[in-house]
Amino acid sequence: MKKTRKAASNVNNAVNLISGAYTLPLIDKLFSNSNRIEDMDDIYFSITALVDTDRISEAFHMIRGLFGIAGMEYPQEIAQLEKSEELQESFVSEFIFDFYDMIEDKRVETEEQEIPV
Repeated sequence: MKKTRKAASNVNNAVNLISGAYTLPLIDKLFSNSNRIEDMDDIYFSITALVDTDRISEAFHMIRGLFGIAGMEYPQEIAQLEKSEELQESFVSEFIFDFYDMIEDKRVETEEQEIPV
């Protein structure tokens, strides 16, 4: 039982690292294309809505599409996760958390730039 939990923990940690490594560059590229936080919010809410309605595969494919829209190569590490629904769900969940954090960081940066000193 301990080996199973440890293996699951290792897999979750790996998925978390993959999400962290690729979400930031993707969001930076998408944000630089539009420079509108509202656009990023729309993408975030769309992916979240798919996950909330148990449409994990569609959310995963939407993320793949975002790489294409951004003009970025789809990472092989993420492509490998497509083989398992459980890994897809784990990745999409991590992606959503990372995406939200980055949107909030961009929102704070934007607000700081708008405040006259």
